Amino acid sequence: MKNVNFCVIEGKSLGFYVGMAVLSLFILLGLFAAYNMEHHGHVITGMDNQIVWGMPHIFAIFLILAASGVLNVASISSVFRKVFYNPLARLSALLAITLLIGGLSVLLLDLGRPDRLLVAMTNYNFKSIFAWNIILYNGFIAICVLYLWFMMQRCMQRYYPTVGLMAFIWRLILTTGTGSIFGFLIAREAYNP
Repeated sequence: MKNVNFCVIEGKSLGFYVGMAVLSLFILLGLFAAYNMEHHGHVITGMDNQIVWGMPHIFAIFLILAASGVLNVASISSVFRKVFYNPLARLSALLAITLLIGGLSVLLLDLGRPDRLLVAMTNYNFKSIFAWNIILYNGFIAICVLYLWFMMQRCMQRYYPTVGLMAFIWRLILTTGTGSIFGFLIAREAYNP
């Protein structure tokens, strides 16, 4: 395999500006959707007193699990020593962080009011699987940032496989914890037809 040279994107091409315009449009649409849900409530997503999980929850769970899955590319390169995947490992870890933050941002809409985030961050109920997942999500972000740092620093290259194994194990725990939300939910019998 040839040596891989990482370089900085100049950001001067037409494709770059078109890409930034499209991403900006998606950001504006997302902000508009969040504003509408804040203003009109969750009823606009199909939720009511009978249907307690709506489209935002589906998107949030998808993004959180996709964050775990996208880290597989980095794990293949570091844990399983497949050199072919090395050029994609950095993007994989960065995308894992952004997908998790995106999924958690969607869940913030479920709090009702933005100021309730402080309550969720300061009061933990360790009998709840949701509280455990807060620790798992924060740990996942921290490990992915550490993983990226070890990938990019030449002096830390010898520890890169160890941190990769730690990230691999943590992402399995994260996926299990997210799935446990549905497994240990007391009201799951009500979802049966």
